[in-house]
Amino acid sequence: MQERDSFSDFTIRPSIPADAEAVWRCLNSVARERRHIAMVEPPTLEEVHSFLGTLADRGVIQFVALAGSKVVGWCDVTRKPIEGFRHSGVLGMGLLQAYRRRGLGSALLRAVLAEAQSQGLSRIELEVYTSNQPAIALYQRFGFVREGIKRSARILDGQVEDILCMALLLAPLRR
Repeated sequence: MQERDSFSDFTIRPSIPADAEAVWRCLNSVARERRHIAMVEPPTLEEVHSFLGTLADRGVIQFVALAGSKVVGWCDVTRKPIEGFRHSGVLGMGLLQAYRRRGLGSALLRAVLAEAQSQGLSRIELEVYTSNQPAIALYQRFGFVREGIKRSARILDGQVEDILCMALLLAPLRR
């Protein structure tokens, strides 16, 4: 799927094992901001290689955003493996700072949610820091609703953060 924004062309597509180094660089940059995602250091490059090589086996749907050949963001849903919960998955995403507020988050989310629905998922959950108002607004535009707050869930660099729990219920596809 090709989409156009006002600054450049970008591509949204499923990640592949060959993306490992580019995904690692993107994840490293977002993690080291220490603001938007739980990890503050990325996994090793070898761990990212392994993760991307076993997405289907792990029940993970992952799309990447590319500016040219550079991975500038990702979005994934990990299906819960336990019986009774396999209809649901957990969403995670990140974008390089320079590519935020340009429509890429929406494009990534749209692609991942469509694939999750086509694979029979009917509930997508996420957690977001309450200070991340742009992300919360994005999720709300897609129909995610607030389900609760984890108070003082993270204390990092002297900052206390609450976590907002949100979920989206997807209608089953008619076949």
